Amino acid sequence: MPTDDLIDLLTTIPLWVVVAVRVYKRPSTSGQRAFLATMVILAIGATLRLSAVEDLFADLTGLPDAAVLPKHLAIMVACTILLGWVDSVVPRSEREPWRRWVAFRPRVAVLTVFSIVATAAFPYAAPAITAADGSKDFASAQYGDVAGTVHLVCYLLSMAAALAPAAFLYFTVARRANDRLLRLCMRFLGLGAFAGCLYPAYRISYLAFGFASWKYPLSEPAFHLGGSLFQFVTITFVLIGSSVRAVDLVVRGIRQRRGLIALRPLWVELVSVLPPDAILRHLKRGSSPQDDRLRLGDLYGRLDERVVDISDAVFELLPWVSEDLRREALVAARGAGLHGAEARAAREAICLRVARLKAVQGESYAVRPASTLLTLRHDLLANASWLARVTRHYTSPRIAEIANHLSGHVATSREAVAA
Repeated sequence: MPTDDLIDLLTTIPLWVVVAVRVYKRPSTSGQRAFLATMVILAIGATLRLSAVEDLFADLTGLPDAAVLPKHLAIMVACTILLGWVDSVVPRSEREPWRRWVAFRPRVAVLTVFSIVATAAFPYAAPAITAADGSKDFASAQYGDVAGTVHLVCYLLSMAAALAPAAFLYFTVARRANDRLLRLCMRFLGLGAFAGCLYPAYRISYLAFGFASWKYPLSEPAFHLGGSLFQFVTITFVLIGSSVRAVDLVVRGIRQRRGLIALRPLWVELVSVLPPDAILRHLKRGSSPQDDRLRLGDLYGRLDERVVDISDAVFELLPWVSEDLRREALVAARGAGLHGAEARAAREAICLRVARLKAVQGESYAVRPASTLLTLRHDLLANASWLARVTRHYTSPRIAEIANHLSGHVATSREAVAA
């Protein structure tokens, strides 16, 4: 397989994956549909670059370069739609009068003019040559050819006219947005648009040398490879930018699954102290370690339910947790070599073990019950992370030993007080 095709496949396949995912999600807004249209047309253009597809078009039409013109027109349309999409994202300002030149009508006018001229010049362009890696190279064949140069210049200027303002607008959104993921998305898309602006300059510089007496500093194979790499970098940044939120969802899903698995030991221990209706609900649904590992549906809801169950169980156990127990548990945790957040998590684990033991044994409530025990926030993943830390200490043999000791010590103290 030609090297050029290998580079193309690295972008063509991910482009179609992005298209498939976005189609599956069923875009509901005009902006989402416009971006999907951009990805579809860009994927078609990238597919038409593959040698096998070019050969197929040549066999079907009888024209050696039949895939070149639709490929170039597809890229021109995709860049124009991309500009329109980002222009709709950024609110217009009186301080930006230049933006009237990238409004809908000017965009369509520029695309139409360049498309007509490029299409008219294409039949008179020089035929593509075979590059050193075996792929077809249409651009290098236009070195010094008037018609081919006109076609390529129209194609390249259309790209530059769309991508240059698009890059500026992407970075504008990145500066103004408060959403972290949106800023990251726009920065990557802006880098892609900026790299796309360099590609026309690179190609036009080569064409300009064809009408001068100078020799281009790169050989034809090196120039051909450079053009493929420019396209690869441009599309890669666009792919990354369009996938930022999807990657974030995947990462969150991984963290939610890990949290579900990590909280299971503590949840299994504490769910028994919940009210009967909650216990009945869990008996009916059923849940196993295998479910936590393999079932990927509704990870957020299942993790949220588990955190709520643990929180409710802690509330049920709170009457058996005294202020003295909290203090002694922290001292014991520090005595075990734990400090900072680890010592606080161990304190909560010790208190939960002691309280559950006393609740199961039917002992009386603490004389001075604590007002609170768990340290939770309004963030599910943060809460799951903290409870996972508490769970690690809860299942630690050393912490279990400390809890058993404190349980006996507290009981003896209470008996002494009662006497």
